Amino acid sequence: MAGLEVVVRPVIFPDIRPRARQSLPPQDDPDKGFAVIKGQPAQGVGISYSMSISSSKAHQQETERRVDVVRVYQEEEDGTINKQNYVDMEVANRITTTEPGPEGAAPRAPGDPSTPWNQVSEIEKKAYYKKYEEWEEEEKRKMKLLEQDKIIKAKKGG
Repeated sequence: MAGLEVVVRPVIFPDIRPRARQSLPPQDDPDKGFAVIKGQPAQGVGISYSMSISSSKAHQQETERRVDVVRVYQEEEDGTINKQNYVDMEVANRITTTEPGPEGAAPRAPGDPSTPWNQVSEIEKKAYYKKYEEWEEEEKRKMKLLEQDKIIKAKKGG
């Protein structure tokens, strides 16, 4: 038997092969989900805080108004005037206001126009509106003038 050669090859079955190494998830951090403040013991953690408030009184204040007092009658749907039903009203034709001038300015003496407007402590302004004589005839038709150019002074501090 010299001509036959026997070759022996090892056979490895799949169930005896070593398993591939499994990857494990990383171990959780014990401080995960918690805020950790580190530093010297017995020291407070400070948060800076800043606030700023400012105010000024730079608005106009009414000092006087001139009004026309009128009686307004009810107008019916057919255009007739019902003089039994009316409302008395004050209609402004001039409003006088003052507003503060520049800080540190001197008060102006009443009726003294010599001080320039930008150097007085209060600046007076007047606004004019239609007087009763200037109203349209259609408006006057359902009204009666009771008093003209009545002056109403503003109350102090209110």
